[in-house]
Formats: sequence, C-alpha cells, structure tokens
Amino acid sequence: MQLALPFLLWSLLGTQQAASPTDEELQRERREKVTEVIQALELKEGQSVADVGAGSGLYAVRLARVVGPAGRVYAEDISEGALKRLRERIAKEKLNNVTAILGGPDDPRLPLGALDAVLIVNAYHEMEKPKEMLQQVFSALKPAARIVMVDLMPGKTRKRPRAEQVKDHRLAPELAETELRETGFEILLRVDDFVDWPDEEVGRWMIIGRRPL
Repeated sequence: MQLALPFLLWSLLGTQQAASPTDEELQRERREKVTEVIQALELKEGQSVADVGAGSGLYAVRLARVVGPAGRVYAEDISEGALKRLRERIAKEKLNNVTAILGGPDDPRLPLGALDAVLIVNAYHEMEKPKEMLQQVFSALKPAARIVMVDLMPGKTRKRPRAEQVKDHRLAPELAETELRETGFEILLRVDDFVDWPDEEVGRWMIIGRRPL
C-alpha cells in the first residue's frame, strides 16, 4: 500500500478544528504509521467507527476528523482513568462526534450492527477474553465493514503458547488471524512487518479483515 506520510495527517483530516499535536504525538505518528493505519479503515465522512482500547485518544481524535461532524467515533476502554483523561481531551478539542464508552472484559458495549469499521491498536493482546470481545465486535459491524488490528510482534516467544506471549505484552499475528477467522471474519491482508524497528527485538504487525456480506 502506498499511503501518505504520517505528518500529513493533520492537513488532510476533516473540517473540524484540530488542536496542534504535541511533539510526542508527531513522533508516534511517524513511528507507528498512524496515517496508514487510519487509511486502512477506508472510512468516509458521515460513517461510524469504534476505537477499541482507545487509551489517550491518539487515534480517536484523528478518526473524529476523518468521519466529520456527521459521523460518530466510539472510543472504548476498560480503564476509568484513561476514559476520564479522554473525556477531558474530547471536551477541550470540542469533538462533539466522539462518545467515550467504559467497556467490560468481555464486551466493549458497542451499538449492534451500527459500525462501518473497528480499530484495535496495541490492545488485543491485553484482552482477558479475546474471543468474546471479537464476537461482540463482529456483532457491532455492518456487513462488509472492516476491522483493522495492529499489535506488537513477539520475539523469542512467538512459537510459545498464547498465554506466554501475552504475559510479555505481545501476540503472534498467526494467532490473531486464526481467532479472527474463527469468529467469522474474512482476512483481506496481513502484514507481519508493518512497523519494523531495527533497533529493537520486535515490531508491529497489521491485519485487515471484514465482516462478510
């Protein structure tokens, strides 16, 4: 995929007024290929998307500008502290199209059959009940809607059982792909070296899937 450079994101997204990104966020955009991740969702203005495991809102606030005022972003997290900070950011940046949701370990509490896409970045390996969460995500998506998942690649633990991998806050893409398929998703693309950090043992992989028609 030939996609725009991350730092161009702020000049390309939507019509809502954007707060200037911090230096730390600009570094994350370049390092994590934030623009490419968002473009993989293939969102249009007026659509609805969920950021599952939204954390500080790095992706949620950018998604808000992609879908525009007529669209909707559901920013979900199981941490009340993270959501408090995210709600403060939503208010500060006047993002009226973002809804913060406190999810549970087996249910992100998304609206059923209402979403055009779901994004899960660096959060799937943390889920205590991943199969239940995927089933809920599947139910929240419209037919042909996309799921984009990005997570950390294991190093030495890649061939070990899932429990050992997630204990190290990593997960092999082949395990995630299998679990997505078992839930009913079609896999459109898997990129094992999506982010390659030569100075570190691991990078990030990306999987693009969709709920079948």
